[in-house]
Amino acid sequence: MIGFNTVLPLSTDTTVEQFLNLCRKWQEGSPFRTLPLDDREICDGLRYTSDRESLDFVLVESESGTHCGVRHVRKDEDGEWWTDVIGCKTDGAFTVAVVSSRSHFDLATDAELPKTPYIVGMLIRETGPMFDGGVRIETAAKEVTEDNLPLIAQLLNCERQYRLPVVYVSKPFFGDDYLVDPIRLGQRLGGLAHVFYETDSDVSKTLRDLTGGKNAYNGSIGIYWPNRNYKRFFVREESEVIDRKIQNYIKRVLNTRRTPDECRWSHVQQLKFQQKVERHRAGAEEAEILLEYALQDNEKMREQIKHLEAENLYLREQAQMFYSGDLDAKAAIVFKGNEPELFANEQAELVLDVLEEKLRTGNCSVRIRNMLASILDANERTNNKDAFLAQLKAVLTESGGLSAKGKRELVRMGFELTEDGKHYKLAIKSDGRYAHPISKTPSEYRSQENNFSQLKKRFF
Repeated sequence: MIGFNTVLPLSTDTTVEQFLNLCRKWQEGSPFRTLPLDDREICDGLRYTSDRESLDFVLVESESGTHCGVRHVRKDEDGEWWTDVIGCKTDGAFTVAVVSSRSHFDLATDAELPKTPYIVGMLIRETGPMFDGGVRIETAAKEVTEDNLPLIAQLLNCERQYRLPVVYVSKPFFGDDYLVDPIRLGQRLGGLAHVFYETDSDVSKTLRDLTGGKNAYNGSIGIYWPNRNYKRFFVREESEVIDRKIQNYIKRVLNTRRTPDECRWSHVQQLKFQQKVERHRAGAEEAEILLEYALQDNEKMREQIKHLEAENLYLREQAQMFYSGDLDAKAAIVFKGNEPELFANEQAELVLDVLEEKLRTGNCSVRIRNMLASILDANERTNNKDAFLAQLKAVLTESGGLSAKGKRELVRMGFELTEDGKHYKLAIKSDGRYAHPISKTPSEYRSQENNFSQLKKRFF
């Protein structure tokens, strides 16, 4: 399963030799390296190995361009990590994909996604300037100015062809506290996203007019994708939490994108195989029959791969829709208070009940009614209160009074039970503000029903 995936458009001034030397330099500088590297000339098939690592180079010329790069494999106690850094250089482009994967890595459940491989920053810093839709790719955030506002508006409106998402960090109208540190975020998203940040909130007004209101503003953060999807975040949490969530969200969506064929290790190996076949055909006519059988089997496998890739494309699109909700643009309207809950979603159900009651009264404008209805539609009801009260009633109206089993059940449900003369005192979460008397020897079933009704009316 892919754990990291990005594609970089290197400057065409970068030579294949420079790129391959950077790939070796990447491992030379690793503090965890166990590979016995040297300075021999890099060629196709060059391989370095140790007990824990391997580094394989490829360099293949084809009609589609020069395919080059490395596959680095590192073993640890949890298995193997494979990192492919594969480029394809043509007369007009030099595209490089950096992909890390592990066989049992679960993109959907692993909270800690892999860090950006160091080679990404090296390629950005040590090759010629690279651009994505006219925006320079950097390991730094870019300040929003009057000069670059038209460019930013074109990106947010998807009026330019670009690949990496745009992260827009707006400045609060009052105060200087950003939702995240934009400088730090820009460093961490280098090679994954373009990070812009406001230093003057007045530019929000201009950008609003240029984008039809799609821009983030007043301290919120917007994440904009080339496919016209965008998210805005207003939630006020610790900056470290938002920072990490944004990084993971962007990485997860990028991981669902298909790596270009020309930048895939398997594709380069296929090219090498085809070239060997052609050479074999030219010099070994006696093996022609066996070769044709092999080619037919290979063609069948390629057809199967095409079908699987088509299915994967569908799954990736579904996954992108799933991960796009990881950090939803919908901000929480209210936050949970400090009062302890007796059952899950007690406070949320209370708020929704209040909204429903307001909607039923009809004592509000059409717009307010529509807003209330939209809020209620957007929140799933759990009805935990009804289940909790039904269970509480069953215990308190038990025939013969409160049993030992019933007492244990009340404690499990979050109540404290103490004796007070002829009564028990039932307190919610041991809080004396929420205490209610219960007769030890109820005279009849109706009195138990009445007692439960009083308790329900007082506290629920």
